[in-house]
Formats: sequence, structure tokens, C-alpha cells
Amino acid sequence: MPERKTRQATSFGSPMATDFATEVAQTGDGTVIHVRGEIDISTCERLRDAIEPHLGPEQAIVLDLSGVEFMDSSCLQVLEHARGKLTADGGSLILRNPSEAARLLLTAAQAQDLLQVDADEHPRVDSD
Repeated sequence: MPERKTRQATSFGSPMATDFATEVAQTGDGTVIHVRGEIDISTCERLRDAIEPHLGPEQAIVLDLSGVEFMDSSCLQVLEHARGKLTADGGSLILRNPSEAARLLLTAAQAQDLLQVDADEHPRVDSD
């Protein structure tokens, strides 16, 4: 059995034994949330918890999905809810730099409308 890494999700404060983590960075254009690891039924609520504090009128949230190693359909409802809330209030949800795993799921689910790749307009914010 492969060893599971322990990472700390910055939106929580305590270590959790799964391959999932988020890092939040504020930029002049909005909020960038870097997502790493596996997004599945056991972690999709943690993704929601990372996004929800930043939902508001005219807010822009960029989810950088370049570090996503696995993504299943359980996260689609989280993404659709966030996008609906943001766009209804004049904001936007942008999925940036999707990994192959993220792109495959979005394409298979015919959810390409969630996928807006605009790394030029929203340059990567490194938190290291």
C-alpha cells in the first residue's frame, strides 16, 4: 500500500492525512486559490470550504488547478455552485492551468463552460 502524505490545508490549521491542500493568495485582481492533490468525495467539501469565504459581490476567484493529481465528479457541484453565486453577483470563477486530470473530467462531464484558461490575464502568484 502506498504511503499517504500528510499536508496542511491552509484554510484549516490542522494536519490532515490526505493528498489535498489549498493555498490562498490575495492579488489586486482578486483571490487565487492553488489546489494540489486529489479532489474526490472525501475532499470536495474542503475545496468548498476554501472557496466559500471569498464569495461575494463582484469578487474574482481564480482556482489554479495545475497541482491537481486526481479529480472526480464529486467536485463539479462545488464548482458550479461557486460559479453561479459569483456570476450572479457580478463576479467570476476562473479555472486556471488545469492539470490533465482536471481537464479530462471537465471535458468528459461536458463542463467546459466552467473552464476558462486565462493565465495571461491572471498570472501565477507563487506563495513560496
